[in-house]
Amino acid sequence: MKKPSLKNLELDEIETKNIRSTMAREKSIKITININADTLSKLRQLSDDTGVPYQRLINRTLAESLTTRNRTNSRLERIERELLSLKKKIAA
Repeated sequence: MKKPSLKNLELDEIETKNIRSTMAREKSIKITININADTLSKLRQLSDDTGVPYQRLINRTLAESLTTRNRTNSRLERIERELLSLKKKIAA
């Protein structure tokens, strides 16, 4: 993807205001974290490729990871319940 020319960029105050109000509604909290240099480099490269700010990519990646983890835990709990049920039927 070709990088945009900075001299042609214009400040979109309306969209900036929309993004800030969305973040305020979502109750975004600023934090400081330590992150592996290689990971940050990959995130910044992905940011350059997609045009999405790297901090937003970090947030999105964390959210997707937590959602996947919750789904995995739910599936494991269901399988464990089914296994327990089968054990009871076999023992009976």
